[in-house]
Parts: sequence; C-alpha cells; structure tokens
Amino acid sequence: MSQATKKLAFSTLCVTTLALSPGQAADATPTAPAPAAASAAKSPFSYTLTGSVGYDSNVYLVNNGTLSRRESTLGTAGAKITAKLEPGILLSYGATASRYWDETSQDNVKHVLGAGWTRKAGDLSGSANTEFAQVDGSATTANYTGSGYVDKSGFATAAPRERGDQLQNKTDLSVRYDTRLGFVRGIGKLQYWDMQTKLVAGEKYVDRHDIQGGVDAGRAFAKGGPEYYLGYRNGYQFQDRDGGLGVDASNHYDRYLAGVDGKILPFLKLAAQAGWSIHDYGSGYGGSDHREEGLYTDITATWNVTKTDELQFKTSENRTVSSTGTNSVLGSTHQLNWKHTFNQEWNASLTGRLAKIDYAPASRIEVDYTAMASVTWNATKAVSATLGISQDWVENKIVTGGDSREYDRAFVSAGVTWKL
Repeated sequence: MSQATKKLAFSTLCVTTLALSPGQAADATPTAPAPAAASAAKSPFSYTLTGSVGYDSNVYLVNNGTLSRRESTLGTAGAKITAKLEPGILLSYGATASRYWDETSQDNVKHVLGAGWTRKAGDLSGSANTEFAQVDGSATTANYTGSGYVDKSGFATAAPRERGDQLQNKTDLSVRYDTRLGFVRGIGKLQYWDMQTKLVAGEKYVDRHDIQGGVDAGRAFAKGGPEYYLGYRNGYQFQDRDGGLGVDASNHYDRYLAGVDGKILPFLKLAAQAGWSIHDYGSGYGGSDHREEGLYTDITATWNVTKTDELQFKTSENRTVSSTGTNSVLGSTHQLNWKHTFNQEWNASLTGRLAKIDYAPASRIEVDYTAMASVTWNATKAVSATLGISQDWVENKIVTGGDSREYDRAFVSAGVTWKL
C-alpha cells in the first residue's frame, strides 16, 4: 500500500468519525416528540469512536543495527459498529488507522469483523464466536541488519509483524449438555495467521495455525458455586516453510487438564485450567522425530479486596510455533494488576508483567519485564479518557554474547473513547 493511499485511508476514517458525530445534526428541523412506546424501543445498533496520540521510544524493539532505538510519535483513529440481534446474535465491524509520523513504513489500517451466536434449549446450550482481522500495512518485513538470532529477540519480531499485511482468524465453538449429575461440554478452537509480507534481509513471517477439539466433563457441588471439570484436547499446530526454509515445527498434540470456573469465595473469582501437554513433531523438526512435553496453564484469579480495590493475577504457559519459522516456542506470562476506583469518574491501575519465551530445538531464553500505569476519567457515561505509560526491559538469559538481543522501550499514550 503506497504512502498516498495510507494517508487517504487515514484521512477518510477521521472524516468519517466526524461525520458520525450527532453534533452535526444540531441545525436539523425540530420534530414532535415520539410516542412513549416508540421512544422506549432500544436500537440494536451501538457505535464507538476512539482516538489517541502517543510516543514510542523503540518502534522496532532493538538496541543495535540500523533500526536501533527508532522513536516515533503516533496517532490512531477508530470507529466500530455493533448490532445485537435476536435470538442471541451479535455482529460487529471496526476499523482502526494507525499513523507513525517518524516511521511511516509502520502505518497501517486494521479491519475487524466479528460474529457471535448463543442459544439455549432446555438442558442443551451452545455458542459460536468468530473474528476476522485484516491488516493493511507494509508489504515487506522490517529490514533488520545482520544474520541469525544475534540482532533481535523474539519479542522484537512480534511488533512489526502485527503491523504488516496479514489476515487473522480466531474461532471458538462450544456445545454443552447439563444433567442433574453435572455437565458435558464439547469445544472447538481455531487460530489462523495468513502472513502476506514479502521476504526482506532474511526476515520472513510464515503462515501458521492452531486447531483443536476436545471435551470437558464436570459439575458444581453447590448451587451457584464454582464448576470443576476434567478435560482433554487433541490439536494440530501448523508452521509453513515460506522463504525457502527447509524445516518446520508443525506438530500434533494431546492435552490433559483440570479446571475450575466461578467464585470459590465471596470475594475471589477463579477461571483456571492446568494440565499436561504432549507435542509430537516430524522429521522436519531439528532433523528428526521429536517430542516436547510439559505443563499447560491458563489461570485468572480476581480478588475484590474492597469495594474500591480489585487485584487480579493472570498466569499462562503454552507451547506454540514461532512466527519466523523453524522453532517451537514455550511462552509463559505472569501478570499482576491492581485497580482502584476513586469515584464514578476516576480510576487508576498499576500492572507488573513478566513474559518469557523458551525456544526449541534452538537453545535460548528471553524475558520481558514490563511496568504499566494508567489513569481513566469517565467524563460522562458515554465519554472517557485514558492516560497510560509503560516501560519494557528485555533480557537474554542463555545465548553467549546475546546482549545484542536485549532492548528497552518506553511508551506513552493518551486516548479518548466515545460510545454513541
């Protein structure tokens, strides 16, 4: 997409945002009040407008090479329409344009189309949710200098990847049957990435997907209490060999887990899954058949400390395939967030996060330490403004001479949301 086209897309979205403003109808001819029944009818459509300005101290997340510490001011403008239809149907479309004034190759427009369906008939219930995202951005990958893994970390490659041309899809399916003894639930999930960027200087983002199906069985031991269950998943992770790569980390996996969902105490809510995941790879993985296995977790605990304070802890660990090809990645994240509500208008939050990626068969580990803070002002029920700041420090934990993979980054943003 040419720079002229990007500027036109960005300008068009901004103009559209202004055109949707109800203030533009201030000079319209007054009409008689609608009948009470008609005024009470609620429209199935809702609209959200967003805008922000910010500063990024390290756009490409590297402290070495020609892209080292590239900083930029940036701005975003977005609009979203949501339709709540009966029975249990939700449709949405949104577009967000991002402009990097000092690094224009990172300009992009992201379109997101979503659909959801829920239905219950007696003891049988089901849901289906899908979201398609199309990013219209750079057609080429970032041109990092050097070769091999010594110039950039796995965290660094993720940032420009998400701003480049691509198609993504995330789909979740669920069917549940309840009895007096408990419940049985079948699930299906898909995550899909079609990377449409071209190869530059040895950097290639490969197509990949993760598809799984499984079943859970469990029950709640008290009315209104948390549900406990056991589950099994069978899945396949695909990693393409684009860019002349001769190996890949595609694999089949089995996952055995236990879970709990609900309030385990009046002030403590838990949504947790934990178990063991076994991944079997073919000869394209490190030159021979291979197995990787280990812990799988996805846990969120929310503690209502007081009426005005909430403490939330999230932790997860999952093996997947890397976006640049050849490796599998064991990724883990541990995050603690505190939110304080001062009154109906003001709230603030502090967040600390530790994220780690552990590669295989390549032997390297990298850790990202992040500190975040934000303040939100709810000016009205429809309009809010948020000021946020974050700081990242990334360290290499195993590669000799791997300091070149380390970086730091500061990010500041101020945004406004208007719900119509």
